[in-house]
Amino acid sequence: MKNKRGQFYILAALIIVLTVSGIASIGTYAITKPEARKIQDISSELNEEGSRIVDYGIYNSEILIDLLDNFADTEYAPYFLKKTENTDIVFIYGNKANLQAVTYNEASTGTISATIGGGTANWEMVEPFAERTSVIDTDGDNIITIELLGKTFEFELKDNEMFYFIIAQEKDGETYIERN
Repeated sequence: MKNKRGQFYILAALIIVLTVSGIASIGTYAITKPEARKIQDISSELNEEGSRIVDYGIYNSEILIDLLDNFADTEYAPYFLKKTENTDIVFIYGNKANLQAVTYNEASTGTISATIGGGTANWEMVEPFAERTSVIDTDGDNIITIELLGKTFEFELKDNEMFYFIIAQEKDGETYIERN
């Protein structure tokens, strides 16, 4: 009988310890939002490709503005806009005397609706557009300022050929920025 009584107290003590530790333990957790991996990859590609285009143009005595216009308009923009959503990009390229900025955004061009069997389906048509402007250093401090998504970015003007970019993405209430 004594052995059974001891087993009962051991079992009761074990249950009490588990209950107290369960109540006393504090559960902690963290919710992290992953960074926009796509724009990091695109930024890495742009760093590589931009310098290669500038090097190629200088080495082969090409007109660099034409090369970069071609790259920004026909080669990279369609690729970039297919890979990203809710993302804006600005290319700044040229030299101190002739500096261009191209901003790529998406604009809604309308909605298509269809009624099928009593239900209605809507599709929003989104088309990319490019806005090209000349960039001028008005105050002569060799700094140009670009504004994107309400944020201001500064780039230093140099005497040689330049290729800068800013990629901004808004996702889940967060804003991700990549630049060179």
